[in-house]
Amino acid sequence: MGAGALLLVGCGPPDEPEVDAANVWGEQLRVSQAALAAYPSISLRSAAAKRVRQLESQAGATGTAPTATRSLQTALEAERVALQAHVAAVGELEDRASRELLATLIAGTAEAVSALRAEMDEPPIVDAFPGQRNRP
Repeated sequence: MGAGALLLVGCGPPDEPEVDAANVWGEQLRVSQAALAAYPSISLRSAAAKRVRQLESQAGATGTAPTATRSLQTALEAERVALQAHVAAVGELEDRASRELLATLIAGTAEAVSALRAEMDEPPIVDAFPGQRNRP
């Protein structure tokens, strides 16, 4: 082999970084707990609490309860953040069980966004693809 061939050894596309599923699930739990903490009334919290319980089971832990200003607007913003995190996690976790749980979380969180918007007398969903960041 010539000197040029030796320089090419080891070249190529970099390896994909390994995804730490525990970190991904921990983030999903954190954003869902933040949404739950933002709800102003117990009657509106039940679905959010169910999603947190699902994630506590998946993450294998319970997180510390975050504090938040409790209002419909704060809950709506927190649910939007959670929805974005759930959608992003689909690209990080590839196993079937994770994707099924994420699909359930995405559907439930999108439903919560719609319910909160309706409670605020706003149209239920204004995004073509809920959970995706709006692009200019």
